[in-house]
Amino acid sequence: MFEGRSLTGATPALCIELRVSIALALAASCIASANVPLRLRGGAPLSWSKLIKLPDTIKEGYSTESKLEITKQSDINDGTTLKSTFTRTAADKISHVLKAISSYQGVDVEASIDGSGKIGAEARYKDIIPGGEISVSADLAGGQKIKDISTPVISGDYRNKDVAATVSVQGSSLDAAAVVELGEVQVGLSANYDADKGKLSEPSLAARYNGGKYTLSAVSSGIKGDDVLASYAQSLNDKLDVAGTFSTKGNKFSLGAAYKVDGDSSVRGKVNSDGVLNLGYSRQVTKGASVNAGFEVDTNDVDKRKFGLSLKLQ
Repeated sequence: MFEGRSLTGATPALCIELRVSIALALAASCIASANVPLRLRGGAPLSWSKLIKLPDTIKEGYSTESKLEITKQSDINDGTTLKSTFTRTAADKISHVLKAISSYQGVDVEASIDGSGKIGAEARYKDIIPGGEISVSADLAGGQKIKDISTPVISGDYRNKDVAATVSVQGSSLDAAAVVELGEVQVGLSANYDADKGKLSEPSLAARYNGGKYTLSAVSSGIKGDDVLASYAQSLNDKLDVAGTFSTKGNKFSLGAAYKVDGDSSVRGKVNSDGVLNLGYSRQVTKGASVNAGFEVDTNDVDKRKFGLSLKLQ
């Protein structure tokens, strides 16, 4: 995502040492900054995907896609959610995705089909064991036969008090991740194993500290510390949130803020070290309708700008 470059005047070995030090320091500071002794409180460890997610102030609400989302509750199968999404992908082209979400005998089923005829399906069975669930998903490209269906992805999730673990298998590839919660601190580990090559990837490490009004997190893609992403998010008051991120890969950063204008509308903005500015606006028009607008411009070349407007109905 970022263009990498070495730290000025530093040797490669020194760069690695510095990056490892940053990763360890961030993780340690999460623990050290707790003003109460660590305690096992249980019940709310994040999944790995949520642990490494960027703050909403930086990540959400800036889409420049122009689209219409219509969500409808149907009586099919004693309750099925139907969602149609129309997206303008070019000046003269609109794509469409139809998604159906339902449940049958304890199994949650989600199926989708897009304009190209691609079909996707996922079945998830919850509480197969206490705290555990399993899911199977696959897709079939438009025009292909059943025998050409993609290799299914089989995933298992397990949660028990202060531990959340996930295992996903597709063919010979296995992904595994686990997150442990210790008081206000959450620490996670993720890795991939390729059975065909008999090779285990370099694991990724993550740590997050929840200080109530603020959160501090760090993610290292590999234990060498070549790519460390740190983020900070804080709620200054009931209306204003701020956040920032820093990546050692290319020394990139982003800064953002979100402001709640009133109970129905909010504005947000962010800028990164490449000079790209994003603005977002959202408004709840009625109980079942909301409008979102996103704008992006490269301040180094104002001709490079995007604008998108989306409407959600339910």
